[in-house]
Amino acid sequence: MKRASGFRLPTSVIALLAAARVFAAEHDDDVQRVHVIEKRPFTEAGRWELTAFLPVQVNSKFTFHAGVAAELAYHIRENLAAQVGVGWLPIAWNSSLTEELVNKVHQQPQAANALLLQADALVGLELMPVYGKLTVFDGKILRLGFYLNAGVGAAKTRLQLRASSSEKGRSFGDTGFRPMGGLGAGFRIFIGETMTVRLELRDLVYSAYVSRVNGCSAADANAIKTSGSSASVGGGCNVGAFGESDADIRNNAAIAADALRDPSADVINHIAFFGGISYLF
Repeated sequence: MKRASGFRLPTSVIALLAAARVFAAEHDDDVQRVHVIEKRPFTEAGRWELTAFLPVQVNSKFTFHAGVAAELAYHIRENLAAQVGVGWLPIAWNSSLTEELVNKVHQQPQAANALLLQADALVGLELMPVYGKLTVFDGKILRLGFYLNAGVGAAKTRLQLRASSSEKGRSFGDTGFRPMGGLGAGFRIFIGETMTVRLELRDLVYSAYVSRVNGCSAADANAIKTSGSSASVGGGCNVGAFGESDADIRNNAAIAADALRDPSADVINHIAFFGGISYLF
């Protein structure tokens, strides 16, 4: 008894059927596409990062601030860093609106609006929960990360006593140090393995309560306003810090007395844009 021979398709027919299946798959909406996630070409864990910032206040209705800041961070993990930063604001004075109020209607804003930030220091943590890549300029990859940070520290503050339009220009009164907190959010744009551009919006929060100007209480300021440099004041009150001449001392003390008359228990939200560049090492 003979066995039936097996039926085999010609090779050319098999090739045509395979090509037709591939063509149908390319036009099938149900076909799943697989995206390959590229591994980061470098790591930040265990590395230090030094950043130089140029901060500029953005909510500058009553005051205006600009200056420089520096920050040192240690990356504990790929997306978590401990940081310490300091800032110095040589441009810290009343806005044109505040000076107009003083000059035209002789009204000084409350310390909650007019207290100036002269310098600050913060320690805190930074978390970068989002890391991504963009393709720009004919296939070049732009790497960036979104980060959040928070910290606590201290703020050095002052009040402006004399307007810029006065004959001798602006003058200021020292209001001492106060606790401060900071919250920020921004983007890091990676330029290679060592350089990073940072664009950040930060809210610096500190107390607006002012009880002394140049170490002088409200009673001291009123006494100086009346008697000038010969006024009898309490310990720690620096009468000479109000000006060089007796007239300057009296005038500046009068403005300080107005600011101290009704202390505010509010807090100041100093919102600033921080633009900077970092070096990873």
